[in-house]
Formats: sequence, structure tokens, C-alpha cells
Amino acid sequence: MISIAEAISDLLFVRDVVVVPGLGAFVKKATSAKVNPVANYFAMPSSELSFDANLREDNDLIVSYLSEKNEIPADEARRLLVMFVSDCFNSMKMGKKVLLKDVGTLYYDWADDLTFEQEKGVNYNSDAFGLCDFSPEPILRSKTKEEIKEEIEQRQRDKNTPITVDEKAVHKEDKYDDGDEPRRLGWMWVLLTVLLLAGIGYGLYYFKVIDFSQWANKPIRGAYEPKTYALPSYSMDWDEAVEKVVETIKTRTPVHEGNILIIAGCFDQEENAARLTNSLKNKGYTGAFYELHGKQWYVSFGRYVSEEQASAVLREIRANTEYKAWIKK
Repeated sequence: MISIAEAISDLLFVRDVVVVPGLGAFVKKATSAKVNPVANYFAMPSSELSFDANLREDNDLIVSYLSEKNEIPADEARRLLVMFVSDCFNSMKMGKKVLLKDVGTLYYDWADDLTFEQEKGVNYNSDAFGLCDFSPEPILRSKTKEEIKEEIEQRQRDKNTPITVDEKAVHKEDKYDDGDEPRRLGWMWVLLTVLLLAGIGYGLYYFKVIDFSQWANKPIRGAYEPKTYALPSYSMDWDEAVEKVVETIKTRTPVHEGNILIIAGCFDQEENAARLTNSLKNKGYTGAFYELHGKQWYVSFGRYVSEEQASAVLREIRANTEYKAWIKK
């Protein structure tokens, strides 16, 4: 059995206006894709929901849908709808907020006006099915455009260069085409010389004319001897190491005197804000805190003194985490 909030959510996918008799109408308006220059990402096409408290006529749309999906009579579906509307007004008059799953939140503001806040987790724009927000990645080139163009032109010139023939080299090779006698005779003389020297050395050794053993144990003059080198030792001064650590912490930790905040989320209950703050601190955001603004608790990554510093941190958060953070001045 589906609830009335689920029925409203289902009908918003196929209708631009869904009227809840006695309560008001939810109006859907399509929005195109957007570019966020601060966070450096592209937002997909979506839908903006608004609430019109003056449009309350009964068109039997929700009654028919509830009757069909829950397999109950139309009178029973209408009775459930009347009870739902009555409970909504009673809760809002007591200062509470009415949460409609996948649709948004209804409540009375400080001027007793009926206010609606859309839930951003559901996109009712059918044209954006399968799309998501993304951040562009820059194309890194090791060469400039002019260098690449010059290299392509040089390759084209080399490709179109005619091949030249060295006539002297051709004639020199043709000189020995009829026979390689000079070349063969040269190799034969080299081989005979090597064999002759080898025979003379063997004869001297065989007849004990020269004692080669005394040369075997004699150290070779100029032989390589391993040397040892003493490497200079370097020890960092303790004060210098502490100064580097402090400087690293300062560059990554937000200041506490800035007026610019990076908001990670807002909650009605303080315990939810405290839970998210502890989660951020465990992930390395040591400057995370939460405080009360109006009737809601805001959880912030930290305070920053300049918009440039906050924008740089916001880009890092968007790129490395799943939080859809935003800047509050």
C-alpha cells in the first residue's frame, strides 16, 4: 500500500501540476543545465518544485491514483486524503515540519506563511534520465600548440623530400662486384698472423723458455682497488622541523576569525549536526564545527577570511568527497 507522499512523488514524474485537495498544489518547472564557475562543475538538467497554497480545487487526480494502486474504493481514498491534510495542518500549527518523502518539506515560517523546501535527492526532469553532475578535467599537454604544429609540418616536409643516390658509393661497391679478392686476402693475412703468434707462444711455454707462472701471481700494476667514501651526515634542526610541521598545518587548517563558511549540511536536530561534525573531523577536517542559524543547525567545514581561499577549499571538497557543499557569507 503506497502512502499519499509516494503518490505525489509518482504523479510528479508525469504531471507538471499535482493538486492535493484542501492543502495546495505542487508545481514542476524544468531547468536547463548550468555551469558553476566557483565549484568548477556542470549541473545536469533538473526540475524545480514550488508550492501554491491557493490552488486547492479537487480534480480527483490523487484520489483516483490512490484508489487504483491500493485497490480501495474512491470514498475510502478520499477519506484518507482528508485525514492526511488535517494532520499536516495540525503538525504545522504546532511548529513542526511536514516531511514528504522524495518531494520536500512544508512548514510555517516566522510570518506564518506556508513555506515549501524541495528535496534535492530526486530529479523529476525526464530529459535528464541517466545524467549526473560532473567536473571537467583539464587536458595537459607537454608541448604547446605551436610546437605540435611545427613538428607536424617538419614530418610532412621530410615525407615529401626526394631520395638521392650517392653515385660515388655505388661505383665503389661496383668495383668489387666481379670478385672480392682484395677483401679475402686481407682476412687471410690476419688469420695467418694470429695463428703464427699463437704457435710461437705455445713453443716458448712448452720448452720452458719463458715461465708464465710468475706472471700469474704478480699483481697487475694499476689494478682497481675499492675505495671507501664517508658520506656527509645531515640532521634537521628540531626547531626547523617543528616550524615546517606548523606551516603545513596552517596551510590546510582554516582560520577561526573568518566570516566565510563552507556549509556541509543543515539539520533541525542538534544531534544530527553533531554527528556530521564528528564525521568530518574524523576525515581530517579539523576545523569543522556547527552552530545555530535561525531554527536550523548549520554544519561547516571551517571559517575562511577570503572568498578565494574558500573557493579553493570548496573545489577540493567537491572533487574528493561526496558532499554537495556550498559557501555561506
